[in-house]
Amino acid sequence: MSTPRSRNDQRKQVSAGAMTSMLALEAYTRARVSRDDSHLIRLRVSAVNGCRYCAAMHRRDARKDGWSADRIAAAEDWASHTDEFAADEQAVLRFADAVTRIDGEESVPDEVWNEVARYRGESGAGQVLMDVVTINAWNRIAIATRKDPGSLRGLIPSDLEPTRPR
Repeated sequence: MSTPRSRNDQRKQVSAGAMTSMLALEAYTRARVSRDDSHLIRLRVSAVNGCRYCAAMHRRDARKDGWSADRIAAAEDWASHTDEFAADEQAVLRFADAVTRIDGEESVPDEVWNEVARYRGESGAGQVLMDVVTINAWNRIAIATRKDPGSLRGLIPSDLEPTRPR
């Protein structure tokens, strides 16, 4: 696990012009992907990528939407907690994993895509894809620029260092 960095270690941020496209992606997915699916995606992808900033932000956001600390932690390590998620949620999480851990054209097999499409529709699968792509991009920006999770407002200690369910 990487050591936390101080705010002095932050790097120059991405230009406002470049961020316009990211904010458009964010607006697109927020309008089309359910909050619950988005929480699952953003928690899991941030955990896979090791993005402390985004993980803290999305723990806070899920908590504010009524998610328990156990559900948040389970989403981050869902494969060890499959019984805590409905079949459609597992499909979204499996898809998020496949797209995030991409390694060539066979990384997202037809059965993974088809499973999400079965629950969310073909158009919905594309929208879920865009949410996964969006959080992966945000993770990469936050990691590369060394965003400090301590700079986020409204956090509680477990947003920064969650306790894990047994």
